[in-house]
Amino acid sequence: MSENIMSPSIEPSLRKRLEALAVLDQRLGIKKKFISDSNRVNLMSKQIGDIYFDFSKTHISPELINIYSEFSDQIEFAKKRTDLFSGERINITEDRSVLHTLLRDPTNQGIDMRRPETLEQAQSSANQLLEQYAAITKELDARSTQVTDIIHVGIGGSALGPQLITEALSDVGGDITVHFIGNIDAHQLVAVLSACRVTSTLVIGVSKTFTTAETLQNINSIADWFAKHGEMNPLQNFYAVTAAPDNAVAYGIPEKNVVSFPQWVGGRYSVWSSVSLSAALVFGMDRFQEFLAGAASMDQHFYQTKPSENVCFLAAMLDHYYDNFMGASSKAIFAYDYRLRSLVDYLQQLETESNGKDRQVDGSPVDQETSPVVWGGVGTDVQHSVFQMLHQGTSLIPAEFILTLRADHEYPEHHLELLANGLAQTAALLAGQSLDEVKELHATEGLTDLAAKAKIFAGDKPSTTILLQRLNPTTLGALLAFYEHRTFCGGLFANINSYDQMGVELGKRLAKQLKPTIDPNAANVADGAKDAFDPSTQALITRVNDR
Repeated sequence: MSENIMSPSIEPSLRKRLEALAVLDQRLGIKKKFISDSNRVNLMSKQIGDIYFDFSKTHISPELINIYSEFSDQIEFAKKRTDLFSGERINITEDRSVLHTLLRDPTNQGIDMRRPETLEQAQSSANQLLEQYAAITKELDARSTQVTDIIHVGIGGSALGPQLITEALSDVGGDITVHFIGNIDAHQLVAVLSACRVTSTLVIGVSKTFTTAETLQNINSIADWFAKHGEMNPLQNFYAVTAAPDNAVAYGIPEKNVVSFPQWVGGRYSVWSSVSLSAALVFGMDRFQEFLAGAASMDQHFYQTKPSENVCFLAAMLDHYYDNFMGASSKAIFAYDYRLRSLVDYLQQLETESNGKDRQVDGSPVDQETSPVVWGGVGTDVQHSVFQMLHQGTSLIPAEFILTLRADHEYPEHHLELLANGLAQTAALLAGQSLDEVKELHATEGLTDLAAKAKIFAGDKPSTTILLQRLNPTTLGALLAFYEHRTFCGGLFANINSYDQMGVELGKRLAKQLKPTIDPNAANVADGAKDAFDPSTQALITRVNDR
C-alpha cells in the first residue's frame, strides 16, 4: 500500500500539505528543529496531572499540528468525541454504544446521555462490585484456611488488563498471589496448578458470555483438579465474572458467586469493571477506585481540551503521520519499570484489535494504513537486543519510553541506573554519531576504517518520552485512558470502526469446524469435512492425525 494514500475524508489540499511536510521532515530531520526553535521542548511537551509527555524528539511541529487541527474539523472530531461519551451507537456494525468511560465515572462528567438508563446501569454495576467485593472479602476472612492463591481464568481482554494492573499495583510478597491462565495450552495450566494448593486456592472465571471455549475448558480442568484432590463440590470455590449471569449459573457456579457487568462493556475496555475483581481482592478496593479516578481525570482532559493541546490527539496524530506519510509500519513501546512488564501485551490488543481493520465505516476498503504493528519490551533488557535495530536499522520505528521518576523500593542506585539508561537511549536515538565523532572518541584506540564506519549512527530517530511521577493507581489509570483515547482518535483518522473485531471471530469459527477432524473421539464427523479446507491445511490435518 502506498505510504502517501489518505482516506477520502481528508481534502486533497491537506493531503498535499502533509506529503510536502513529510518530504521536508525526511530531509531536515529532528535535530534541526531544536536549532530553529529554542523553546521547542516547552512548546512540544505537556503536563497532565502527574504525567509528563515530551513529544519534542519527534517530527511534531506547529505546521503538523495545524494541518491535523484542520483535519479534525473535517472529520467532525468534536462531535464524534461527544458521541463516544454520550452513548451514541458508534460501534455501527454491531449497533452498540461504547461506554467504558462510564465505568470510571458513572456521573459521565455531566454529559447528557442518549439513553439515560445507561447511567443507572453504570451506577448499579459499580455498586454491585462494591457489594460483591465486601461479601467476598468477608467470606475469605471467615475461612478456616487462608486463601493464598487466586487463579484468574480468562482470555484476551478478560485477562490482559487485570494481569497488568495486578503486576503494577500489588505489593511484592503480599498475602495472596494471583495466577493468570488464558492460553488453552495446558503447559500453562500445569505450571499454575503446581504452585497452588486446593485448600487455599480460589478460582475466578471471567467471560463476557460464559461460553468462551478456552476459558470453559480451563475451568473444567481446574474443577477436575479440585475433585482429584478430594474436593467434593469444586465449583463452590469458583466465582464467575460475566455479562451473562444465567449462563454461569447454568454451568454450575453458585448464584451468590456470580458477579455481573453490563453488556455494553467491551472486552479490551473491561479492565475498569468487575473483570478486575481478582486484582481488587489483592490490592484493595480503595486503590481500585483511585485507578478509576485516574482514568476519569484523563477522560476530562480528552473531552475538554482542543486538539492542538490534547495529548491523546497529538499522539494519535503522530502515529497517523508516521504510518501514512513517513513510511513507518510499526511503533515500539518500552516501559522502564518492571511492574509494567505486561503493558505492551495489553496495548497490542488495545490498538491492533481496535484499528487493525481494512474496511471503512461505510464498508468500502480502506485506502490508507490503519494500525501500525505495536511491539516493545521492558528496559533495560531490550537495550541488549532490539535496540541495535532502533539505532542502526533501516526501518523508521517511532519509539516510546515510559519512565517512573520515583521508585517504590530501597535500591536507589538501581533506579538511578535505570533512569540514566532510559533517558540516554532517547538522547542517542536523536543525536546519532558521525564518522568524525567516532574517530575523535576512539583516537587512541587504533580503530580500523571498517570498525570506525561500523560505529556510525544516523540519529534523528523519533521518540516520545512519558514520565510518571510515580507508578500508582492514579497515574496508571490515566496512562491507560490516554492510550484508549489515542486509539479512538486513530480510528477517526482512518475512518474505521474501532470497536468490532470480526477478524477474531473468523479464526474462532474455523477452529470449531476443524477440531472434529483431528479429534480421535469425535463422533459423526461429516464425510469430507477435511476437504472444506485448503490443500495445505488438509495436509497438516493428516500429519496431526498421524501423530
